[in-house]
Amino acid sequence: MQKRMKRLLLPLLAALAINSQPVLTNEDRANFSEAEIIKVNNKNIEVIKFKVPDKKFPDRNDVLAQIHFPKYYKNKKLSLIIHQHGSNRDGLRFEKWGGRTDEWGRRLVEKALERGYAVALLDSFYKRKLKPSDKGKFPNGILISEKLNSILSKDERFDKSKIFYSGFSYGASQVLKLQDKRANSDLFKAAVAAEPGCNKVSFPFKSNIKTLIIKGEDSHYNPIACEYYYNLVKETGNQIEYVSIPKVNHFFSLNGSIGKGIAVNGCSENIVIQYPDRTFKLADGTSINKEEAQRRCLTKESGEGTTREKLDEAINISLNYFDKYK
Repeated sequence: MQKRMKRLLLPLLAALAINSQPVLTNEDRANFSEAEIIKVNNKNIEVIKFKVPDKKFPDRNDVLAQIHFPKYYKNKKLSLIIHQHGSNRDGLRFEKWGGRTDEWGRRLVEKALERGYAVALLDSFYKRKLKPSDKGKFPNGILISEKLNSILSKDERFDKSKIFYSGFSYGASQVLKLQDKRANSDLFKAAVAAEPGCNKVSFPFKSNIKTLIIKGEDSHYNPIACEYYYNLVKETGNQIEYVSIPKVNHFFSLNGSIGKGIAVNGCSENIVIQYPDRTFKLADGTSINKEEAQRRCLTKESGEGTTREKLDEAINISLNYFDKYK
């Protein structure tokens, strides 16, 4: 059984915290829109529906997050991981409203709860009728994760100085947007980008967010692109690490092969870099417009093989990284 749905202002979500009475300013209240939240009995789960407008999806502003809590944490403030799914939400279904996450998110919950983290799984595609092949239509997920961070950082159950961000595939590309000059460089303690494509990236500026890139050695997203971007970020002086897992594909499977599908992997040897003024250049310095970048980078060569023998290993690597800053 689920408790009756309650409608409230997002800043007041903090008032749902156990044994807490946060004080909110008028500015806090002005900054947020109306939302809905439901607490699921006997499961230590809450589902939140909130609004993040996106011009690609007129009148479809709602997005979801399902928050999982450890069973026993008493009055201890929790470290929180916000996870952004990939293009294929093939993991678990949310307890309310039909939201979904990917397989990384499903397994992340199991392993992170054991280590004492709370985990918030985003569904940025909610009711937006998106398929994995709709690569050019995906929402700007970094804005969604930043909004959820702002909401939950006001909840007294969470330690706002220890909010982490993870993402797989499309989600990983959103994680790397934290290197952009326009991103809030203090919003997350650390972040993990699992199998980003790195074919289209933001020019990196100084950021305080520690970042880890995890790549499969045999990914159809050629690791050379992320190796280049890793070095570019490192030259900026930002804290970044890179881990390659041998003999696995994009899904951390050992049975990987190249198949037919849409992927943003055509610019691996000369990646596209977006600058804060919304201009684009190739890594070799050649100027390029957005349409040409899309044409160059979008291919019909995707990855196949989802046995995922090494997925648990990749998730443990990500959690070990977060543990250093927990």
